[in-house]
Amino acid sequence: MNLLKRVKKSINRMLFVVSNPTSVPGEAEIINALFDEGLEVFHLRKPGIAVTEINQLMERIQPEYHTRIALHQHHQLTKQYAIKRLHFTEMARTTTDEQTFIQLENAGYHLSTSVHKADEYKNISSCFAYTFFGPVFNSISKQGYHATLPDGFVFPVLANHPEVIAIGGIHAGNMQKVVQMNFRGIAVLGTIWQNPDKSIEQFKAVQTAWKQAGR
Repeated sequence: MNLLKRVKKSINRMLFVVSNPTSVPGEAEIINALFDEGLEVFHLRKPGIAVTEINQLMERIQPEYHTRIALHQHHQLTKQYAIKRLHFTEMARTTTDEQTFIQLENAGYHLSTSVHKADEYKNISSCFAYTFFGPVFNSISKQGYHATLPDGFVFPVLANHPEVIAIGGIHAGNMQKVVQMNFRGIAVLGTIWQNPDKSIEQFKAVQTAWKQAGR
């Protein structure tokens, strides 16, 4: 079994949490608590935030969880922390040559990316283990960021292509719809961070609902 297949198998039916794009009071403590509750992978996405601030946040996250963090920006921090997960935005993916992705994969990095249109999925390199796709539902974190998927939509997953993870408007009440759309995992953002005081409570609700979905 090659590296890509091992990674794909490991992310099947997984639950991801994406960071709030800006700082949140007690953020590191919440992230540590999410991992304590069984979070598998945390996507650290803070566009426009200086590397020094990301570094400060990383210093407050328990070292044993660093391997379960995917970096969206400041990929150079992999040299400082035990990080082997890199996320590439659509723009970064399309402006990076295939050889770079091959080298990263061969070096043991788990690569992920994002798409917003289903027909763009077929062009993603097989070096990527998974891709986020959304918004699947109306976004909770981005005002006016609405889903445009037709009724009965089923994502056209292709063999030897990255697994597809639903993002956008995901909450404990729409897990069955996600399964019916043929997604292999979910990523939550607004549900977790819209009320930081209830982040762990919301995570537990989503975690339970996702485990039960599709049974």
